[in-house]
Amino acid sequence: MSDSTIEQGTSLWQDALRRLAKNKLAMSGLFFLLFLIVVSLLTPFIAPYSYETQDLYKGATPPSFEHWFGTDVLGRDQLTRVMYGSRISLMVGFVATSVALIIGVLWGTIAGYLGGRVDTFMMRVVDILYALPFSIFIILLTVVFGRSMLLLFLAIGAVEWLTMARIIRSQVMSIKKQEYVESAISIGLSRTHIIFRYLIPNAIGPIIVYTTLTIPSVILLESFLSFLGLGIQPPQSSWGSLISYGVETMEEYPWLLIFPGLVLSLTLFSLNFLGDGLRDALDPKVSKD
Repeated sequence: MSDSTIEQGTSLWQDALRRLAKNKLAMSGLFFLLFLIVVSLLTPFIAPYSYETQDLYKGATPPSFEHWFGTDVLGRDQLTRVMYGSRISLMVGFVATSVALIIGVLWGTIAGYLGGRVDTFMMRVVDILYALPFSIFIILLTVVFGRSMLLLFLAIGAVEWLTMARIIRSQVMSIKKQEYVESAISIGLSRTHIIFRYLIPNAIGPIIVYTTLTIPSVILLESFLSFLGLGIQPPQSSWGSLISYGVETMEEYPWLLIFPGLVLSLTLFSLNFLGDGLRDALDPKVSKD
């Protein structure tokens, strides 16, 4: 048999990327998110106006060639404010999700690996926290400690880790029964080494998938808080604060609600499409085409 007739094998990650590339919705979501991230990073350089620039004589004007998304009642360019709002909303999404990811992965891994009373105690803590009204909890934190952007990131991340902990715990309970983990235990490797070398890396698939699904929920939560006036404060803006302002003026100036709402909706759709695509691509039960 010649070398040309030997079929080259592919790794799990190569196979997953191949399946993901065939998912048109997931790839469309990925490209939109990459475009949005690039625009957000370049906003200070490409935004047509400063987000603080006002023209009180102009006031609220509908979309035009000069102002593609129109202007608000203070004459501020709405496209510029949506672009700067994307920086805040995406930052909240990624930073708060990172906080939730770190807490949830460590909590779930430790609970699932150690088991017994430790697992029982840690998961009862999760159950108790699940019973708390998280929106009210975040609102209380914001009211007590002030409306700090950093506090907002930490507060949202600190309440979004519970489902991640449950998912990782179930994965770890299955992984720790594998022969390579039992071999690592038998040769005396430390628990810390086993957790970071064997357990977490082999649960990376569910971690990636749930991360893409957590980001939109975090962005929605920040938008809800900004809608209530407890999120980002003027003159800075997020999509939530812009939508809140647009709701108040929607009858007279509908474009102030339509454009930030449209961008937020497209972002959430893209994240969900990408999350679904990653879930299907990383599913080991999916057979190779």
